Amino acid sequence: MLTKIQNIAVIGAGTMGIGIAEVAASCNQQVKVYDLNNAFANQAKQTMSKRLESRVQRGKITAEFRQKILDNIEIISDLPKLSDSDLVIEAIVENLEIKQKLFTQLQFICNENTLFASNTSSISITSIASVLQQPENMIGLHFFNPAPVMKLVEVVAGLRSSKKSLDLGLQLCVFWNKTGVLAQSSPGFIVNRVARPFYGEAMKMLQEQVAKPEGMDAIMTSAGFRMGPFTLMDLIGIDINLSVSKTVFASMYNDARYRPSLIQEEMVAANLLGKKTGQGFYRYNGEEKPQVNYQSPQQAAKSISFNSECTLFDAFKKQLSNLDDIIVTQHQGGVAMQIHDCAIELSNGQTCKERLKTTQQNHLAQIDLMLDYENCPIIHLSFDKNCPEATQNHVIGVFQLLGKQVVIGKDKPALIAMRTVCLLINEAADAIENGVCNENDVDLAMQKGVNYPIGLIAWAHKIGIARVVETLDNLHHWFGDDRYRVSPWLRGRV
Repeated sequence: MLTKIQNIAVIGAGTMGIGIAEVAASCNQQVKVYDLNNAFANQAKQTMSKRLESRVQRGKITAEFRQKILDNIEIISDLPKLSDSDLVIEAIVENLEIKQKLFTQLQFICNENTLFASNTSSISITSIASVLQQPENMIGLHFFNPAPVMKLVEVVAGLRSSKKSLDLGLQLCVFWNKTGVLAQSSPGFIVNRVARPFYGEAMKMLQEQVAKPEGMDAIMTSAGFRMGPFTLMDLIGIDINLSVSKTVFASMYNDARYRPSLIQEEMVAANLLGKKTGQGFYRYNGEEKPQVNYQSPQQAAKSISFNSECTLFDAFKKQLSNLDDIIVTQHQGGVAMQIHDCAIELSNGQTCKERLKTTQQNHLAQIDLMLDYENCPIIHLSFDKNCPEATQNHVIGVFQLLGKQVVIGKDKPALIAMRTVCLLINEAADAIENGVCNENDVDLAMQKGVNYPIGLIAWAHKIGIARVVETLDNLHHWFGDDRYRVSPWLRGRV
């Protein structure tokens, strides 16, 4: 069937449109690019040409391959020239009425077998296709930026999309050397829906004054993410991030889990949009980012005890056991890790103060979630307010002895990474529960689409689903906010 898909039309010559054109042209398909602004479209091709030349200079591609890509792309000025298109991909402004107007025209220009696709990131494919006489020919092909580099494409099914069209979309992904995941048409599809807490919870924690942007970014990258939420929002554009948040929030009938941030609203009003305006959460005028407040060097405790059955902190136990001047012992049951009279546990969504009420411990330190405790550069801790300074310093010193920087945070429920990851897992679970996607596709989507270090369902199993549910329940109890309600999919698997 793919042999029939030779002539491709891309509508819109912005970053995504010209990137999609490059993907198809790289696979020797003939691509026509149309934009209302023909000069802009020609400039976009010239910019792509320079980018490809840079790849030639770096030895990534040959000069012949670069020329082949360029020869396969034609900039056109009239929609009727797309009449022979086998596939039309729209990558224009995120406005339903404008998209519908475009496809209303295209259905009378193209033939009855043309596959129509939208690169929309959040608008309903069903709604776009409603203007077509053959809505079964319409699917979503949602690429990620930059399209030539990012492997993920969400193949989105509208209510009227045919199996034939969806299968063809998935086959095209393979042909383009992309990873296609199937999603039902729902607000945000998979990635933009599931990723909302990565930004939303960071903004909520900033509003709560849990930590500053540079501290939260450092902790989240140490936890395993390639980029912290504030750095990423500055890169995406705070206005764009807010716009997607508002779209998903409105489309989900104002569900609390997708509530946009008042801080983002203020920043957009002030034109503090991130890198493109020179200032967002950080300044981009040559100034270095603010420094994270790491703890000064401390003397480590000489004796540490571990729960013999706990595997969570086995990396610490292994590393400390190899040090000559540290005594490592084991105890049966009880706390995961003990230094003097201070229990050390993974955060569970309660504050240290609340958690101590139900234990027999004198003092408590909670550790934030990290995907890889052995290799993470930062350990984020909180202590109960009555924990002696000398004990705190001995705990800090132990982690510094392992080569970690230590950040001491406020005694807040679930700290930062644990709170964010549990909400991400909950959102992934809810997408599965509501038939948006399956387990495999949601994990693939988050890894390939936004570079998460591990699939969220896989991460849930690594933490323990019961622990994730406990953390979310405790957050729900603490805040009384419906954004923390546990997905039935997760609760049913405890």
